[in-house]
Amino acid sequence: MATHYFGNIDGLTSPGADPTVTPGTGTEGSASKRTNALTTKIASVLSSSYGDYEIRDALRLLDDRGAQNNEEARRTLKANAQKEVIDCNSKIVDDFGQVAEQLKRVGAMIATLNETCASMREHIVAAKQESDPMLEEASTLLSRKQETETKQQLLDAFTTHFLVSPGDLNVLTNSAEPLDERFFTVLARVKQIHRDCEVLLGYENQRLGLELMEQTARHLDAGFKKLYHWIQREFKGLDLEDPHISGSIRRALRVLSERPTLFQNCLDFFAEARQSTLAEAFQAALTGSAGAANSISAKAIEFSTHEPLRYVGDMLAWVHSATVSEKEALEGLFVSDADEISKGLSAGRASEPWARITNKEPVFDGRKALSDLISRNLAAVCETLQSRIDVAVRSTGDPVVAFKTFNLLDFYRDIFGKLVGANSSLTRTIQTLQSSTLAHFEAVMEDETVAATADNSPAMDLSPPVFLATALTQFSEVARARGPQMSEPELERLFAAMLGGILNACAEAAVQIPDIRRSTIYRANYMGALRVTLAAVCSQVPVAQVPLDKATSEIRSLRDQLVEYLSATFLEDSGVRDLMQEIDARHAQDAQARQDWLVQNLDAAAQRLDDFLSSALMDAQENLKNLLDRTLAKDVVSEAVERFCAEFDELESMLQMMDAQDLGRPGGLGIDTAEVNGQAASLRELYPRTGAEVRALLS
Repeated sequence: MATHYFGNIDGLTSPGADPTVTPGTGTEGSASKRTNALTTKIASVLSSSYGDYEIRDALRLLDDRGAQNNEEARRTLKANAQKEVIDCNSKIVDDFGQVAEQLKRVGAMIATLNETCASMREHIVAAKQESDPMLEEASTLLSRKQETETKQQLLDAFTTHFLVSPGDLNVLTNSAEPLDERFFTVLARVKQIHRDCEVLLGYENQRLGLELMEQTARHLDAGFKKLYHWIQREFKGLDLEDPHISGSIRRALRVLSERPTLFQNCLDFFAEARQSTLAEAFQAALTGSAGAANSISAKAIEFSTHEPLRYVGDMLAWVHSATVSEKEALEGLFVSDADEISKGLSAGRASEPWARITNKEPVFDGRKALSDLISRNLAAVCETLQSRIDVAVRSTGDPVVAFKTFNLLDFYRDIFGKLVGANSSLTRTIQTLQSSTLAHFEAVMEDETVAATADNSPAMDLSPPVFLATALTQFSEVARARGPQMSEPELERLFAAMLGGILNACAEAAVQIPDIRRSTIYRANYMGALRVTLAAVCSQVPVAQVPLDKATSEIRSLRDQLVEYLSATFLEDSGVRDLMQEIDARHAQDAQARQDWLVQNLDAAAQRLDDFLSSALMDAQENLKNLLDRTLAKDVVSEAVERFCAEFDELESMLQMMDAQDLGRPGGLGIDTAEVNGQAASLRELYPRTGAEVRALLS
């Protein structure tokens, strides 16, 4: 039987069995079924993989149960497992029975709760039907209350922000109230209200905004008017001697700048008041009045009218002191608060459309405004100053004083330009005075030149004319007064005014002298005086080096003319020139004829030379005795002597060369022949002076 099962498993049949099975019999059919079931089970077991998760889990559970691996255990394993499954299922059924009982009780409780809720719902619906009208009425009342509270808050906020209390209006507009911190606070608040009214104009109903803007505009106008009158009163009693102007005035001016017209009116009022005050103080300083509170000196300035330069200097010093005082006192009004005032003026243009004449918005310059105000304050003083300086300058006929006055005015022009600006009226007044003073100086110099040069005849000793010495003294004094600050154009103008006409007159006088030597000496004398003056001035006035160089060049040219004249005189008086010209003229003749002429005339020429050399140096010095510059005279004589000696050396060379030619010529005049005929042996014996001897005699 077993063999039969395993044979089926292996797929083989036993050798003795009949492979043909007849299914007709019952025994064979039952055996075949068992065999197929076993085969299937074995195949299933053999086909199972021990790597399968289910098998591994089953083996792990089996291992955990601690089962014994014996025949009994293997045989009862399935039965035990099924028994355990049945027991577990029984417990589960029991547990679900208890759950079912509990669910029944819960269902009963839910049914009871549903009945209770339904009863409560009926009561609630009935109560709601009764309370709905009351709740609707309460909701309406609450909504109205909230709306009323919102309107009240809005009204309070509007009243607080847009309306000004009567007390604040009284502080803002009543002139009897003091101008203190409360005024500026209220004014700032009203300005803010006026700006905020623009928001109200954005709504459909603009009536409220327009009415508020009109009302605040009236309040602002009244407030600025009060501020304007207060500043005027403060200006009347303002003490400029106080180094610190009241801070309230500065603040008031900053605020008032938002009304450019009122601001400018205040400045005009202040300028008029200061004009009167400063004019009275200046007049008192001039006359020495006892009430001169601002007088800088106890002594009246007019006491020095006989000294024009001091008189003008005292007046300018007073004006300078007053200008400095005004600037120090008023500087705090505009310079320190320039930004705030500029912002105020810019904002004020919007409130005063008539002030916007041009599209270009002016930028407020604190320093320029300060300079303009100081210039306006000193306007009356400037008129008095200009008239008095004009009178003082025109009354003097001294050109030196006139130019020193011009120099003094130039000094103060620079100072006033730094104090109040180069374009201020005060600086322009000084410039006008400078122009008139310089014109008067030139006119006086022209008159003096015409009067002095009426008789320009040169002196017998050829010395520079007196009017030139006077003009040079004046020029030196004027140039030193101007000092290093003198520019080259100024020097040219000054030179032309003071010395141009004088030098022209001297040149005309020199032309009138018929003797060229005397004319040249005269020109050298007055040009030398000019050079000495320019050299003395040049150390203090550097630009004087230019005319000094021109004068030096002119004197050098005159020196060359004198040297040329004196050397020509030497050559003429000594006969050297005539002898050289004769030799040159006879150079083309026959040598014997030339030699004969020389023998006949050289003796007389030598005698003429000796006569010249005996007194030549003294004669030259006598000719130059009127030349004031003795160094120049010595230089001229030395140069003329050197030129004469050079010409004489050339003559000596010519004679020696002719002697040499004669000795080498056949039939020439030899030594023996000359001795037999009683003639000199050579031309040098007839003309024996040497260059060294001539230099010695003329040294």
